[in-house]
Amino acid sequence: MRSRVSGAGLGAGIGAIALSAVLVAQAPALAPPTGDAKRGQELFEKTYKCYACHGYDGQTGNPRLVPMNRTQEAFLAYVRKPATPQMPKFVDPPEKDLVDVYAYIRSIPVAAPTPDSIPLLKGIIERRQQVK
Repeated sequence: MRSRVSGAGLGAGIGAIALSAVLVAQAPALAPPTGDAKRGQELFEKTYKCYACHGYDGQTGNPRLVPMNRTQEAFLAYVRKPATPQMPKFVDPPEKDLVDVYAYIRSIPVAAPTPDSIPLLKGIIERRQQVK
């Protein structure tokens, strides 16, 4: 049996999407992070090994870390008492460590890199253009 979407139903769906976009656009901007992003990267990668689940770019896992839509306080609360069983509780780390990790996550670019911004891919592209 085939289902049909009525024009009214489709319009309502598009309206809901548009409303969602407006609400997201009107969301207050997050305050700048107060931690040390460089130290946070070391903690993220070497000390707490967050990259194992979230990837080096923070765009792996559930929830994704990038873009970071939580306030610093909400991030700290979540890390200490996560809502998902897959996420370990980080109860012991000093608050300064978690603030620095938050600063690092906020420093990760949201947009995916372009091929010409990655040296290896840029070289491949240039070689292919020379062959043509």
